[in-house]
Amino acid sequence: REMTPGKDEDQLPFSKAADVYAFGTVWYELQARDWPLKNQAAEASIWQIGSGEGMKRVLTSASLGKEVSEILSACWAFDLQERPSFSLLMDMLEKLPKLNRRLSHPGHFWKSADINSSKVVPRFERFGLGVLESSNPKM
Repeated sequence: REMTPGKDEDQLPFSKAADVYAFGTVWYELQARDWPLKNQAAEASIWQIGSGEGMKRVLTSASLGKEVSEILSACWAFDLQERPSFSLLMDMLEKLPKLNRRLSHPGHFWKSADINSSKVVPRFERFGLGVLESSNPKM
């Protein structure tokens, strides 16, 4: 049977709310460097997620900061209608505090760029990683 993107999309057992929940779980794993639910039977994990209580406990036990916890709480909302859209989620993520860091040893990167190009981009913005700036004072 042919399955093209968009075809039979309404009949799939997935939803955007489920995608937001999954994003929250992956983002938690990246932030906490750990699994949200671990060292317990599968049945216990299913009950915790299904009751809506398990993820609240995960958030209270993790030290991820107020802003990150609020985003995760929104992603893991028990009521599907309360979960943010990805557009709203993107706005929430963009409002997170940003880190400003300098590259640790940028010299060799900038020398090769100066030879090959008359214009070097002075800074690179990476979502969620902060702003990386060159150490070249001319820029």
